[in-house]
Amino acid sequence: MAILSLITQVVPSITSVFLYGTLSLVVVFSIHILSQLVCPFFFLQVYKVKILIFISYISTLKVVPRDPNQPKLVFSWVPFLGNGVEFGMNPIGFIQKCQKLYGDVFTFKLVGKSVTVCLGADGNQFVFNNKQNLSSAAEAYNDMTKHVFGFDVVYDAPHSVFMEQKRFIKAGLTLESFRAHVPLIVKETTEFFKDFKKPTGYMDAYSTFSKLIICTASRCLMGKEIRSALHEGVADLYYDLDQGFQPINFMFPNLPLPSYRRRDVAREKMAELYSKIIRRRKEENDTSNNDLLQALIESTYKDGTPIPDHHIAGMMIAVLFGGQHTSATTSAWTTLELANRPDLVQALREEQIAKLGSLKADLTFENLKELTLMEACIKETLRLHPPIFQMMRKVIADKVVFEKTGHEIPKNDFLCAVPGATQVDEQYFNEPLTYNPYRWIEKSDPVHQMEVGEDANADYGFGIVGISSRSPFLPFGAGRHRCIGEQFGYLQLKAVMATVIRLYDLSLEEGKGVPESDYTSMVVVPKHPANVVYTCRE
Repeated sequence: MAILSLITQVVPSITSVFLYGTLSLVVVFSIHILSQLVCPFFFLQVYKVKILIFISYISTLKVVPRDPNQPKLVFSWVPFLGNGVEFGMNPIGFIQKCQKLYGDVFTFKLVGKSVTVCLGADGNQFVFNNKQNLSSAAEAYNDMTKHVFGFDVVYDAPHSVFMEQKRFIKAGLTLESFRAHVPLIVKETTEFFKDFKKPTGYMDAYSTFSKLIICTASRCLMGKEIRSALHEGVADLYYDLDQGFQPINFMFPNLPLPSYRRRDVAREKMAELYSKIIRRRKEENDTSNNDLLQALIESTYKDGTPIPDHHIAGMMIAVLFGGQHTSATTSAWTTLELANRPDLVQALREEQIAKLGSLKADLTFENLKELTLMEACIKETLRLHPPIFQMMRKVIADKVVFEKTGHEIPKNDFLCAVPGATQVDEQYFNEPLTYNPYRWIEKSDPVHQMEVGEDANADYGFGIVGISSRSPFLPFGAGRHRCIGEQFGYLQLKAVMATVIRLYDLSLEEGKGVPESDYTSMVVVPKHPANVVYTCRE
């Protein structure tokens, strides 16, 4: 520990360490090859030379002393790559290990990037409430997202314009539209599972619910034209776009690879598809559609300018990503957790009978609100399996200061909040690794005793955010970039899951538990295979 602590007080000069480290590795490798060609008698002396060279490389870590005001640096052996391999394999495990060694604030190296992790309620508040002129989500993510959503929208738009775009989308998600969405979601779910011909069988949870949710999300948010086009290639276009939303795209936004080219082609085709629908609705003066697309067609910017078609197309692609990704992963994880807990499935059915009268009662926007245990199950899934386990901002000022700890984070470093770690911290949740939906009903965990921060009432131009950035439970983020689709997300998930438990009994394969998390994509999905045994109830 003393040696590790000493090492973490110094940081290498990126240029000198990379060049020297690379040269050292080349020399060591060359000596190793030569040692195989020469008499084995010299092996011992050769390895002594290797060790001396390696120690010489490690000594370069002391070339540039680390500023004592900056967070401690997590030690890594490999220049440039840094802690990338360990982080990539199990990011939550890596973060938790570093937290024990360095505390709630520390910096690690990720493929040439310096990432400062800020954990706990105070860390959440620091990252999510940092001023726009100090750190920027756009600078962190736009190089990746603009190639998926399109240009001049979301992070590629000026901040004030982006806030207007969020206001347009939120205004289109009205109570009236939610009431219309519920029967559509129930119908899509029921029709989808009619294709399951066998009375009992296996289904891969993530694959199944990915296909279902793109149907429900597109029908409710995109309109009937997009929904009807799913079988005509739109689902394939969405898949190609999705492949442009992977960790490699965050590190290297625009490589000359086939997946990148397919991403760009898919974005252009999706934009053209939306443009055709928009033109038709305008030319035919068709205002009969109660969907988000129509709400955007009828909206104007503050200066009175109608929203350009390519802006609408980009916003719709972004909404589909948000609505599909989070709901697909969350419904898959919820199904897996419930399949592991038949007592909860029974309790959920009893709740419907008690609150709605029977399992055959029509589900509505109003009566879904009464299903408190179902909502608690979804919240508990989001706590244990948040779709996005970390959220970043890039420092654009000369430095930012975390006043709670006094740490200074320099320009071009990344600030990182990690809800995926804070939401399983025993400081805030009792038995944090146990799936216990009743914690959200009984409210006996430490998180429920915390005071609500004043920033819960902040309005960044798209309405009150509704939750404090100091909350340890932030699966939808907080602050100016909080997800505006949270209410629709809960509605969609409750309607889907309430329908599924009416249709099927669920269980896991014999001898298997809930699968581990797969961190190889930007959204955390269950490791394959993630099979659920279903048995038709009628």
